Amino acid sequence: MPVAAQTIDFGIKAGVPATDPFVVNDQASGLTNYTFKTQRYTFGPTLELHLPYSLAVEGDALYKPLRYVSYPFGFDSFSGTTTAESWEFPVLVKRYFGTGLHPYGDAGVSVRQIRGGRTIFTNGQFQTTQEPPFELTSNRSIGFVFGGGLDIAKGQIHFQPEIRYTRWRTSNFSSPNGVLASNLNSVDVLIGVTFRKE
Repeated sequence: MPVAAQTIDFGIKAGVPATDPFVVNDQASGLTNYTFKTQRYTFGPTLELHLPYSLAVEGDALYKPLRYVSYPFGFDSFSGTTTAESWEFPVLVKRYFGTGLHPYGDAGVSVRQIRGGRTIFTNGQFQTTQEPPFELTSNRSIGFVFGGGLDIAKGQIHFQPEIRYTRWRTSNFSSPNGVLASNLNSVDVLIGVTFRKE
């Protein structure tokens, strides 16, 4: 009964990844070079349940596109372009402080799911597709999340700018030659826009 009486926020969360999804180490051999360009956006739905003592529980589903290019023979005329979808599902406990802008801190866990991964190899004339990509070692990873931000209320509409850090336990991508790997550290600058239902 006490939980049922609490308020619920629902809306969207969007932002910019401040870190790259991959790291490229020193070339281990003359074969298979990698390059990537970070897609600087993320977005998805968010839901927050408010509890007593200025506490809340938040759940999100955040989409991030992934893309990198490999050159298996070390030259530009033959390349493989890999694309995939990253979905992150963080569940956070939040604590609000003070009045006015209501700063808050949050912490919790997140599950990352990789979907739709495939590599298209081409030399401009010949083309073939590899599913899943050779570098995809795990479709799922778990991470620990820490963050903080402000809650700015305009009536029943709430704006929540936030900085969030995630430390992933395992890599989803790792190339056979050790050059490309998932970045285990993730920082996102986010803003949530939610409607509060009493």
